[in-house]
Amino acid sequence: MVQMSINGRLNMDTSSLLQNNIKTSELNILGPDAIRDNLKKWVYSNFHLNERDVFIEEMGFVNRIDSSTIDNKFRADLAVANGKLAAFEIKSGSDTLKRWPSQCAAYMRVFDEVWLCCHGKHIKKALEITPVGLGIIVVDDLGGMAVVRPAMVNNNVNAFDLTGLLWREELDLLCKNHSITTATSRYTKSQIRAVVAEQVPLSIISSYVLARLKIRRGNAM
Repeated sequence: MVQMSINGRLNMDTSSLLQNNIKTSELNILGPDAIRDNLKKWVYSNFHLNERDVFIEEMGFVNRIDSSTIDNKFRADLAVANGKLAAFEIKSGSDTLKRWPSQCAAYMRVFDEVWLCCHGKHIKKALEITPVGLGIIVVDDLGGMAVVRPAMVNNNVNAFDLTGLLWREELDLLCKNHSITTATSRYTKSQIRAVVAEQVPLSIISSYVLARLKIRRGNAM
């Protein structure tokens, strides 16, 4: 797999991939679904997944809005639950990066690792606006794929936003397991999430979320 050189410049293989985007500009643009299929193959190989790990396509998640009681809704094009929760945002050649700044800020409040998988036409802008620590993968319309910048562990996960991935009954069980007595019918899901975020360590919430996601998906790739 192609990586970024130590001095921050793209190596020759990645540069060739970018040239393919120019040469194939008159061909049909590879759509998000096709890119996601190729991305899943790359993730399977590079994340060393096994039968207990899961892919989740179009994974909905929420972020708290300080001025509102309604959470802001987002959707990850692809998420992977193995020993961590990683998310990928796909931007094909027909997309733009207009929403990416707000999207990546939201991703960083929920996921342990965040990646932008974008068409070569976006790479210059992507490098300019994507926060350090988020990974970037470049793709072309022939199915080529290369790592421009690897993702680092995200230390900005917000406990309240992470609990938004749990169902109400899963939150109730978590409360029961940690002797939190506020999980009663008179509490809204948002109220229970707030209590859990305050009283349960983030590391425990993260492990619990991973486990529940795997159970829902039947523990199969």
